[in-house]
Amino acid sequence: MIKYLSGAALFSACLSLTTPLPAQAATLIYNTTESQDALDTRFGGAVRAEQLSEKYADCTLLYDGKVVEGDLSAFHTLFDYDGDSFSEPLPEGARLCLNSPGGNMNEALKITEFLRDIYADLQTYVADDDLCASACALLFLSGAHTFEGESYETIAMRAIAPSARLGVHAPRLSGLDPYARYSSEDISAFYARAIRTSARIHRFAQTKDDEGTPYLTPYLHARNIETPDFDMYYVDTVADALLSQIPVTGVSYEVTLNTNLITTICHNVFMMDDGAFSWSFAPTWKPHSLASVAEFWPAFAEIIHATQDPAAPAYHTDVQIEQRNGAIYGVQRGYPVGGPYYAEDCLVRLPTSAEVGEQTSFGTIRNAWDARISPDIEIRIGAQTPRGPHSPLEPDHVTTPYSYWQYENANSDSALHRYPTLMLFPMGLPLADLPRVSAPTQTTETPHTQTLSCDDLWFHRNRIFHENGYCFASDRGIDTFGNEGCFTKSPELSGRDAELMAIIKAGEKELGC
Repeated sequence: MIKYLSGAALFSACLSLTTPLPAQAATLIYNTTESQDALDTRFGGAVRAEQLSEKYADCTLLYDGKVVEGDLSAFHTLFDYDGDSFSEPLPEGARLCLNSPGGNMNEALKITEFLRDIYADLQTYVADDDLCASACALLFLSGAHTFEGESYETIAMRAIAPSARLGVHAPRLSGLDPYARYSSEDISAFYARAIRTSARIHRFAQTKDDEGTPYLTPYLHARNIETPDFDMYYVDTVADALLSQIPVTGVSYEVTLNTNLITTICHNVFMMDDGAFSWSFAPTWKPHSLASVAEFWPAFAEIIHATQDPAAPAYHTDVQIEQRNGAIYGVQRGYPVGGPYYAEDCLVRLPTSAEVGEQTSFGTIRNAWDARISPDIEIRIGAQTPRGPHSPLEPDHVTTPYSYWQYENANSDSALHRYPTLMLFPMGLPLADLPRVSAPTQTTETPHTQTLSCDDLWFHRNRIFHENGYCFASDRGIDTFGNEGCFTKSPELSGRDAELMAIIKAGEKELGC
């Protein structure tokens, strides 16, 4: 017997391959002053010639409109791909800007797979107030920069402006007649197609760049799966950007060095890591490891407030901050970790020579490269047991943030954790409310050196040496980093460390350090 299902029921029961928003097919625009005829000669009519300005001035290409079947052919033509060989016609660091409501997910996946297969050096960007949703988000997430040497090395390179709307949702079948009747064979075909598309998205979520960064992180993949096909989940908070590993550009990292900043960083650290610095009782507040910010923020706040309960174990919950040896050291104490036996303390080190209470800038993030080389926030974790009237005195090393850090650095098995500079802002802060770069004009200065002092650059330079096993001879180097685990006086630097060292040396030369 042949079974039938109405179009309305099938529409609600199955996954979709396209977004339902009406939109024009995308136009691929090449930012140039060349004539259309000249561009047609180079790219076979795949792109439209136009000189872009304002928010698109730095775009090499603009993909504007709906993703439709056949768009892959434009990228084949752009890269002169003939099924076997291809060329690289775009300048180094080329940027693909996206403004699209979505469209055909299968086509978007074909494009992302093609760009990965040819090691395309094509970064992606969504500008202020632009939309990149559903299928477009897959194109965005595939943005990468490729180094060519003895082999190809590809790193994820994508960014959004603070007011950009990057959205994901579960796919949806479109084009169905809600009043039609479909045979069981039709239903099986629709279902199989939907599952194949979902499997391709899942495979994309397993893909990482050569530094281990997922193109589609588990956090954002979870939002993609759980958001209904008639809704949209936007990457619009600090937590979303951090957990999706998406840099936010046009942001100024000027903050006040006070205890509120230390508390903000430490709260963020524990929400990022599920409290899993302890093997015994973590995690403690997330309903599950891939919970959204809307789920885990209230649960985290409840746990923190519970530490004020008179019936709860008496932990030290104070916060301190101090300046020592060209860095700010801070500690926020008393994070419960799921049991009555001990709590954990969050130790912070920030690379700046500014004094406590001052405002200082940790750089301006104008592009994805800036985000990669921005100063890291360093974290260590200490532990404390409940306090009572007969408890022994706490050891001397916990009395100041600096001494606590030095003790943990020399004596603890706890690992050093590093976080991007966006952690300076609260997890729940909307991206649109982040402080903006006041004058987003082009600069010829070296990124992140124009606001740093010689002490700051000394810290960055020697931290890189320390991470590569350098044994310090100076008191300042030993006091700041220690020689635990050191093994060389001539560390070999490569990859990102070599790039950073070149930038730091250029900055020191500019300042006459």
